[in-house]
Amino acid sequence: MKVETQDFYFSVYLRLNGIIMDEMKEYGSRKMFVFEDNKQYQELKRAYYWNKGLVDPLLFKQGIRELKGLMFNT
Repeated sequence: MKVETQDFYFSVYLRLNGIIMDEMKEYGSRKMFVFEDNKQYQELKRAYYWNKGLVDPLLFKQGIRELKGLMFNT
């Protein structure tokens, strides 16, 4: 099953933790990020929204740049 989110920073967090983004769709003037729903995704989602998710800040900054690059260059 697939899950969709408009949350840009959550998507960066997922990608940094090894979750592969299956697709990026147009959603009006915004983007919708599509991921595979599995146990790892659910654990990361819980950690993120309960303020327990950890990532290296410099990698997070790099991840933001990479996802913005994908958004504006596709």
